Amino acid sequence: MRVKKIIWQFLTHSECLSINQIMEYLNVSKNTVLADFRFIKKEEPDLDLISTSNGHTLNGSEEEKSRYIFNELQKDSSGLIAQLIDELPFPVISVMSAKNDVSELEKDISSRFTENAISKLIRVLKFRIFRISMGKIIDSMGITQEDITHSTNNIISSTTGFLQKNGINSKYEILFFSELILCSQVDKVNYVKEKFEKEILNVAKNIVFRYSQISGVNIKSKKFIYALSNHLYATYFRCKFNFQFSSSTLIKVEEKFPEMVKFVQLSCNPLAKLLSKPIPINEVALICLYFISYDGISDDIAHVLDRPDNIKESLQADVLLVCTSGISSSAILYSNLHKRYPLITFSKSLSIEDLDKILRIPNTARLIITTAPLNTKKIDLPIVQVKSMMDNRDNIKVEKQLRRYFPQLSVDKGKTIDSLVKIIKKSANVTNLEELKEDLTAFLYPPKTNLKVAQDIKYNLRDLLHADNVQIINNYADTTDLSKVINQLCDSLEKQGVISSGYSQAILELIEKYGPYMLLSSNTFLAHAAPGIYTKKIGIQIGILKHPLKITINNTRELISCVIVLSPGFHHEHDAALAQMINVITDAALFDQLLHSSSSKKAYELIAKSI
Repeated sequence: MRVKKIIWQFLTHSECLSINQIMEYLNVSKNTVLADFRFIKKEEPDLDLISTSNGHTLNGSEEEKSRYIFNELQKDSSGLIAQLIDELPFPVISVMSAKNDVSELEKDISSRFTENAISKLIRVLKFRIFRISMGKIIDSMGITQEDITHSTNNIISSTTGFLQKNGINSKYEILFFSELILCSQVDKVNYVKEKFEKEILNVAKNIVFRYSQISGVNIKSKKFIYALSNHLYATYFRCKFNFQFSSSTLIKVEEKFPEMVKFVQLSCNPLAKLLSKPIPINEVALICLYFISYDGISDDIAHVLDRPDNIKESLQADVLLVCTSGISSSAILYSNLHKRYPLITFSKSLSIEDLDKILRIPNTARLIITTAPLNTKKIDLPIVQVKSMMDNRDNIKVEKQLRRYFPQLSVDKGKTIDSLVKIIKKSANVTNLEELKEDLTAFLYPPKTNLKVAQDIKYNLRDLLHADNVQIINNYADTTDLSKVINQLCDSLEKQGVISSGYSQAILELIEKYGPYMLLSSNTFLAHAAPGIYTKKIGIQIGILKHPLKITINNTRELISCVIVLSPGFHHEHDAALAQMINVITDAALFDQLLHSSSSKKAYELIAKSI
């Protein structure tokens, strides 16, 4: 917080600042200021804090200073930097007027920003006008106009019109804002060229396919794929233009879902190939939100992802869900609450503007649950503010309010079921009363305890791995037969009682249908099929090949040096072990030692020691 205040002082003063001025402003010691200066030099090197004969100043380019502002707004859309921009005495920009300008921009590019993205664009605009008033204009950029127009339509011309309304005409200011627009999250995208649109859609399909194969979660929803492809545009441009996305929510995603983050990271390989660079872990965690939303609720996620008319449908909702951060985090909020409280109707994700419109129309809502701060003075309904990744405290807050405003949650379970049965009997001929009661009970009161036990069983790699689970395979140098290696590894699992004889054929049928469908890295192939009649329990076999196998994937030749056969669990019990195995493979130095192991025992000991 203090460091941000120091940087802000530099950004809002034309002249150099002395250490004494900073000490007086913050009411701290000289040593504290010097320590903060060292921190800025280390953590924000692009700002280039330097010492001159007149004091200290930020010597970084105007573009880097504006990038710093945008990145800070991404970290916290209502944090200190956002507040300081709002307090700038000049320029006096009407929020309503600025939103109208953004609406015109959206029409020009036939797209729709999330509310969070709109607030960031308006604040960066205000910051840029302030800096330009100081004579600080962006006069160079690391990209060209061609970098923007290569894959998009109308962005440069629409951005030019948007900025000219606010007196900005500089070529490089227009390029910078074009970058920001492309890096901003959108619910709807129509500004990309057809060829690029097909590329991104194909990448989204491949990511979903790879995720389904590695996680065992069968995702069939076309709406999910299209929603993910919409998201990937901003991801692509942030990676391309080196904008770092950051959010406190993402840290919690990495903490709470480490295996899923690892699986999504591997699934994103098609996007990394398109960009010719690795995808930052924060972007992976952001994409992970989509899969967290989907996991376990099948096509119910379409309720949130398909958003053409939120307002009309939300008028009939018991609880209004309000979110500013985009559809992925909204989907998590909806899916958690929808599954936990099936007797209550929750709205699709609403923006604050949507909420304002709904509250002016007769509606059935009795409560608002929001991830965004709302003005409680203007809203008559009770409000519960939570995080999209709800923690224990959030769950207690929501539970308390729902039980207060929806008494059906507190009604005796037996009486509830009997009442519902009476209602059903009026309109239908019930042939098996006890079975109907059991089905209703299972739907309204899912057995949480048993479900939790199944989900909580996680096997570590050490639990599954023994010396005889690792093989050094002395194959022929010119062989191209992956099936022989898979059969050999499956034979070992069958002898251990992990699988039955049909499992290898199930894997080979998948390869026949999809090609070599799961490369964990450029030289490691994961062979597995969905749990079924051929899988008896969780198990793993690792084959290290003396001579790499040559295979072709998407018209590209690959050399496979390691084949892993996995027998997965029915309830994702294998996730932790697989994530640990992936860590071994992606550790270049460790994996190189593994490939050059002289015996199965040494290879096993190397893996065991690493975990």
